Amino acid sequence: MKELRGYDEMMSGYYEKMSNHMLPLLSWEFYGEHHASLENFKDDLSALTKLTKNWMFEADYQNELIDKQSVIVVTSPSLEIVYASKNMKKMNGYDPKEVIGNSPKMFQGTNTCSVTSAKVRDAINNEKPFEVSILNYRKDNTTYKCLIKGYPVRDKKGKLVNYIAFEKAA
Repeated sequence: MKELRGYDEMMSGYYEKMSNHMLPLLSWEFYGEHHASLENFKDDLSALTKLTKNWMFEADYQNELIDKQSVIVVTSPSLEIVYASKNMKKMNGYDPKEVIGNSPKMFQGTNTCSVTSAKVRDAINNEKPFEVSILNYRKDNTTYKCLIKGYPVRDKKGKLVNYIAFEKAA
């Protein structure tokens, strides 16, 4: 058993330097499930790292995606969706590719509260953060309550470049 532990420690050190995340054999049953969940979000985390490299906005995207199970939506300053995390499909049935280029208003419908929508619009016009719970519509037209935390994002020169929203079905 000591030989395996030594081997695991040596190989763990080796694999830490590689882009893939490998787990020692002895820890697989304890950490394998967490590792698998990280793999599911690997593409999202990679895309967010590239997208946010020039931002003056700090957020723990791994915590938002994996631990909080938030959907992350990024828009241009003109509110055109430029990025949506893959877990969006689970929340509302839309594939992220389907929403790119659209406005987040695509998730609203006849029973969406106009007062809440106006509150969001006012925060966006004033480039202020907001937090609301709003009635949204899934792709199949069923409704769900969505908790949205939205933030304006500036580049390192202070120019507004994006908005980011962390969303969860409530």
